[in-house]
Amino acid sequence: MLNFNSGKVTRQAMDVAVSGFVKGTAGLAAAVLMSAYSLAAEEGVIRLVPAQSSIISASLTVPQLGRHGLESVSVLSTRQLCPGQTDPLCFPTALQNLYASHDFMPLWRDPALVDELLLQLTALAETHRVPGLLQRVQELQQLSQRDDQRGLDLLATDTLMVYQSTVNQMLNDPSALYRPANFTLDAQHLASAPMITVPLTLTSLQRLRPTDKHFDALVAEMRALEQAQPHGVYLSGRPAIKFGAEIPNGDKLARMLKTYGDLSDKDYANVMKMEQATGESAVNRLTNTGVLHQAIRQFQQRHGLTDDGVIGPETAQNMARSYEQVAQLLALNLQRNRVLQRHGQGEVLQVNIPEFMLRVLDDENVVFESKVIVGRSSRPTYLFSSAINHMVVNPTWNVPETIKEEDVIPSMKRSPDYLARHNMRMVSGWSDAQSIDPAQIDWSTVSARNFPYEFQQRPGPGNALGQVKFMMPNDFSIYLHDTPVKRLFNKSKRNFSSGCVRVEKAHDLAYFLLERQRAGQSATYDNLLRKRNPATINLRKTLAVDFIYRTAWLDEQGKLQVRDDIYGYDDDSTVPQEHDYIAMMNYR
Repeated sequence: MLNFNSGKVTRQAMDVAVSGFVKGTAGLAAAVLMSAYSLAAEEGVIRLVPAQSSIISASLTVPQLGRHGLESVSVLSTRQLCPGQTDPLCFPTALQNLYASHDFMPLWRDPALVDELLLQLTALAETHRVPGLLQRVQELQQLSQRDDQRGLDLLATDTLMVYQSTVNQMLNDPSALYRPANFTLDAQHLASAPMITVPLTLTSLQRLRPTDKHFDALVAEMRALEQAQPHGVYLSGRPAIKFGAEIPNGDKLARMLKTYGDLSDKDYANVMKMEQATGESAVNRLTNTGVLHQAIRQFQQRHGLTDDGVIGPETAQNMARSYEQVAQLLALNLQRNRVLQRHGQGEVLQVNIPEFMLRVLDDENVVFESKVIVGRSSRPTYLFSSAINHMVVNPTWNVPETIKEEDVIPSMKRSPDYLARHNMRMVSGWSDAQSIDPAQIDWSTVSARNFPYEFQQRPGPGNALGQVKFMMPNDFSIYLHDTPVKRLFNKSKRNFSSGCVRVEKAHDLAYFLLERQRAGQSATYDNLLRKRNPATINLRKTLAVDFIYRTAWLDEQGKLQVRDDIYGYDDDSTVPQEHDYIAMMNYR
């Protein structure tokens, strides 16, 4: 029997006691995570003394979580992750309760679990929206390298709770991913620690990933870009560097194109070898020709630019983007995937606004695609989720309030025959569409904001909505539609509309939707088009729709794709946008 009050026991008695204690608990692994007493050698005997640092606990009634393993790493990340927390850990009470319920057994003994956690943390940290998270990743890596199981286990579990709490913030407020917003944990978040199911499994951890089948490749791309040396390519694009022209600091450009994969390692080596053969200084005098010209065109294609191989202002601006900025874009857009309403669950129509593309995905396989025209920066297309439930053939166009105030009324003031030239009429209201003679109005005295009447464009070849529109419930009066002006689809950047989305292959989309209902519906559509009278076709089988904003991703071939931030959602210093347009009501 050990007498704790005496303060001294023989080594043989202590060995027996420790052996019995370990066998009576979940084992030595459990003891590693508990702390109350330590052993001290003095004059041939063993003395039990209270301590903060201990391997084995002698307290069998209320075991406390041993935390001294963290002393090998200075945990400073908590100051930023959880600004209101004074403890080195964000969730000390929750950790104590969790480990107590699990007999103080380690949770992270499988290295694959630690690797998966670090992978997901890196993907989030690279957004630069979670202050302190990158530092926390570094602290975890230090503990892992020091083979400190106790410290690593505690910090990993605490970090998992931080990670889950941050993800919950994103899901509860998706608009935060589209405006300058940092994610930190306040008192309310700290008071409600996320639930963790033990034992941890790799499958349960992987469920926390943002949805993207290229997840591992995306994180690898981020890490590679972060580790790459700055490329130093800063071209103005004025005057444009055309085919055959000399490229200032062409060696830097060639190296950057190799890093991105636009120029193969072999072609890069050949270009540099050939130029060096003409003289050492000639390496800086590469020209826009051959494989280098083709690589420039490949770069332009990946950025949604006109791929003419000419380095103008737009191409130069994209080339100047640093590797770190591209990695951050990839990380930010990856996290945005979390708030998509549906992914990999049957058919969904996606409109990627910065890409100016519409695609129908069936379990992530593209089954239909078309170019689109989206809202200009001053009249952006909202982000939301809905479902196409009916389509209107030969639609009339009820002129929206913004266009009425900013376009139609000013045009009537300048030219009284504006309505007649555009097959439009003025009506008393949408519910009572009685025509009003515009000649009765003294347009010189009209105030656009207080004008009591509405404008409507009749069906016809010149109708702004074309011959068909696709309707879906939403709070923003947004829909997809045809257009009589096709030439704009030849532009590489297509943000010209007033918010609604024009579809180049509108008729093909109509046939696609109708064939989903039942065979033979396309003939009905053709008959309605010929009659030129407005008609509504209700869709028994609706099609889910997500309006998304993705500016960086890996395509099906694993190539990096980047698009301009047309609304300033990535960086509001470029195109500052009103927050009303990114509220994303019902965007889930």
